[in-house]
Amino acid sequence: MTSKDRVYGMLGLAMRAGKLVSGSDAVIGAIRSGGVELLIITKDISRNSLEKILKNTGDKEITCYSFGTSEELGYALGKPDRTVAAIMDKSFAEGVSAILENINEEEDT
Repeated sequence: MTSKDRVYGMLGLAMRAGKLVSGSDAVIGAIRSGGVELLIITKDISRNSLEKILKNTGDKEITCYSFGTSEELGYALGKPDRTVAAIMDKSFAEGVSAILENINEEEDT
């Protein structure tokens, strides 16, 4: 299993556990209400959508990663294409972050 598969597996698990929301409107609502631990934003998100999401993060300290495509994220979550997902649980967020950090280190070498 590749690191990318592990990330998508963790995101799917978080979704089934009710600890993840996806889609721009749902994520913006979660950011506004608080409790977002980690944002996953796909590399093919439109500039307007990205600006809308980042504008709503304001001064909140939310870890954010650019990862994968909207098609891959949607497939992993069992949904149509998604450009953004928010993990609401600290343990899931830490697990996904650790894998993504390893991917970033592998890409840097």
